[in-house]
Amino acid sequence: MDEILKNIYSLKVKYDLNLLFLDYTDITLLCRLGFSYDIFIQIYVNIRKNKVNLALVVKDNRIYGIDREGGFMHEHPIESPELHIPHESEVSIEDFIIKSIDILENLGLL
Repeated sequence: MDEILKNIYSLKVKYDLNLLFLDYTDITLLCRLGFSYDIFIQIYVNIRKNKVNLALVVKDNRIYGIDREGGFMHEHPIESPELHIPHESEVSIEDFIIKSIDILENLGLL
């Protein structure tokens, strides 16, 4: 968990994000990094279950996401975030932040 926390703090600084929420134990982590309380990236990690959920949230709605459950990744595309599309390659938290910033810029929200 220490490495994940270090990574989150490093990315917060690198991408000038606000730490809006952070709660963690030795097994789980829930974090919100963002631009405002209406626009943020939610990160959920459960190291025991090998589970990671990354969501771009705008006004209480997930508009994009990537999840890893049981070693398999799937994407919730911006066009239809309720879908589960298998994703072949691993997506890091940093990759997700970069993609989220790009999405928000294209939507005119940044």
